[in-house]
This record gives sequence, C-alpha cells and structure tokens, in this order.
Amino acid sequence: MSDVYLNGKFVNSDLAKVSVFDQGFLYGDGIFESFRSVKGKLYQFSKHYQRLVQSAEALSYPLAFTQQQLEEILLTLCERNGWKNAYYRITITRGKGQIGFQRDMDNDLTCFIVGREFQGLDDEYYQQGIKVKVAQTRRNAPEAISPKIKSISNLNSLLGKLEAKALGTFEVIMLNNKEHICEGSASNIFWTRDQWVFTPGASTGLLEGVTRSTIMRLCEEELNLRVISGEFKLQDLQFSDEVFITSTSLEVIPVVQVDAFTINQGQVGPIAKRLRQELHRDMEKRS
Repeated sequence: MSDVYLNGKFVNSDLAKVSVFDQGFLYGDGIFESFRSVKGKLYQFSKHYQRLVQSAEALSYPLAFTQQQLEEILLTLCERNGWKNAYYRITITRGKGQIGFQRDMDNDLTCFIVGREFQGLDDEYYQQGIKVKVAQTRRNAPEAISPKIKSISNLNSLLGKLEAKALGTFEVIMLNNKEHICEGSASNIFWTRDQWVFTPGASTGLLEGVTRSTIMRLCEEELNLRVISGEFKLQDLQFSDEVFITSTSLEVIPVVQVDAFTINQGQVGPIAKRLRQELHRDMEKRS
C-alpha cells in the first residue's frame, strides 16, 4: 500500500476511487505523463510539464496547477511514501460525465498521481542486449491522431505490446502507414553507422519522448556524434553498427537482433553502453 494523489488530496491507494462515469474510463478521454525523480529531485520535469500542457491544450483541459505547484505535489508524494528514486505517472481525464456522444464536455477534471520506487530492469538486458520483431500493427497516422497528445487511449501501443508478447520478444518495432520506421510500442529507436546516429523524425508520427531528446543531446555534446532524424526504411537497420531503444523507464537498451538479421554479430556495442552511462551522469547532475 502507498499514498496516491487524487483530486487535491493525498489518500491511501486502497481508498482511492474514481467514478464509473469518469470520461477517461468510458471513452479514453484523458492524458498522462510519466517521469522520474533521482535522490528526491525531479529529472527533466520542466520538459514533461510542457508536454503535459501541450496535451491538455489539445483536449481543451484547463489545468488547475502550475509547474511549481505540481512539482510540490510530486515531492510531497515522494516524501510521504519514503521513495528515494521514484517513477511517477500523472493521469488527467475529463472527469465524471455522461454516457453518449452528445455529452457535456465541461466537467471537473480528474487528476490522479501514482508512483513507486524505481527499480529498473535486470542488468542482463543492458549487457546482453535484446531481440525485437517488426510488428504487423502500424502506428496511427499523425493526420488521424496527433502524436503530440499523450493520450490514455493508447490501444495502438497495446496492440504492439500484445504482438511482442505473442512473438516472445521484449519489444517490437512499429512502422507507419508509409512503411517508415516509427518507434517501439513504448520506446523510441536509434541506430548508428560510423560516427552518425539516426532516429525517425516527428513526421513519421512518433511520440517525441523526453528521453529521446536527452539522448540526442548527449550524443552530440558528450560523444561528439552527429544525430540525423528523418524518414527511414527497415532495410536501413541492416547496415547499422548498433541499434538501441530508449524511454524514461528503459533508459538505453541495446538491440542485437531485428527479425531475422543480427546487429553487430549479436554483440552489444560501445555507444549504447556509453550513452546509458552519460544518461546516469546527467541524472545526477541535473537532479
């Protein structure tokens, strides 16, 4: 059991309740953001807050707190639960409403924040790398659902995760409707060739992860590697020296096999290892 934050109050998780008429539950009408704290200090929080505001504005949600107020709530939650290094998720929905698509859109928002002590994955994932498959499910076209909205209506990613489970792989690579590499079901993807680092661009319909932007910065500032973003086909991965995926919770995980072709003779390369080290240093420095 732990304390959570629900609509202005800190309550025990067993006592936290949301209405069955909540529009997030009924229609997936909600947004979320996930982030971490290191040694009791929030990491990259301003970027996560900006993305939360961006999602809220897209759905006409009037946020009831400033960045500073939300930061105070999170740090209080961390203190109440005795977490040292925490992983948080904030969920905001349109709140209690009605059924039917003629419903009123002007409801009081539901705001729910939950967290846990961040444990991370077993080290073997980073030392041995992972195998991924290419999903049959395609990413939603950005013209249909804007990837700038981090929505709780995340069925597209769930279908990718279900494919990964059925295939017995840790993650899948999802292409868009133009057959361009987009991202993982819950991660961003990078690959390297010589002194160049490549990653799909925003035009593919990916979610521009905060960790993605951090890795791009670290590549150029700390490793002196040029990062190129754009539209790429699956065969571009076949000629890469390294492939790795990133996210807030996964950090930087090397990929040693994509479908039937092997990356770097199945060995974890130096760039992925170095980037994870630099990410940890950045967390220590900026937290």
